[in-house]
Amino acid sequence: MIRYIWIAVMVTLAVLAAGLQLDRQARRQPELAPLVPAPFRSFALERQTISTVRADSPVKALRNARLLVERRPVPSEHLSLLAIAEVRNGNEAGAALIVQQAARRGWRDSIAQQAMFDIALNAGDMAEASRRVAALWAMREDQVPVADFTARLLATPQGRSAMAEMLTTGGRWERAFLAGGIDLPPATFAATINEAAARGARLDCLMLDRLKGAYVPKHLENEAAIIEKARLTCQR
Repeated sequence: MIRYIWIAVMVTLAVLAAGLQLDRQARRQPELAPLVPAPFRSFALERQTISTVRADSPVKALRNARLLVERRPVPSEHLSLLAIAEVRNGNEAGAALIVQQAARRGWRDSIAQQAMFDIALNAGDMAEASRRVAALWAMREDQVPVADFTARLLATPQGRSAMAEMLTTGGRWERAFLAGGIDLPPATFAATINEAAARGARLDCLMLDRLKGAYVPKHLENEAAIIEKARLTCQR
């Protein structure tokens, strides 16, 4: 009898180990997610929810997102997925509260940062919007239209002033921001650089050189002159 119990225990442990291992593997290979048995789905549920939250029926998307948050409530990305599902089910007010929770919990959650940027911009809180844009530049995620967000922010004098003030604080996002300036409207971007330099920002010399080098062939003399002026106090 003891022998059979021991065999049963070993089989159970083997099944558990196999299920957990398959679940972890699904994080690196999303195609394995549907193969993970339901009781073992954690990472697999995350991958499945990411791939279906916008494609499944709203009811199913919400059910999966709620289950994901129930099983793994800590990651802010899971709250963002739940917010998307809530919006698809018509609960915009609830989704806004969830997004705010996600943004407070994780600055590296691009979904939450994009949503919080929109909220801040629409509320006229340019300082908060500039912080969210800086966070998005720091992430450097190809699928995030951060240049579009930045252009919207820089379209107003208040937005340019807020972004100029952010540039005075520096940070690892700054080089990505300056590099991305080539794809932004030259007049508003150069005006932002000019105001940042006037406020005491010491910008990266190499990135300013590249920016000026992109403006000159396009005959953007005024913008190139502004960048050259900012180089007088740049950081090498």
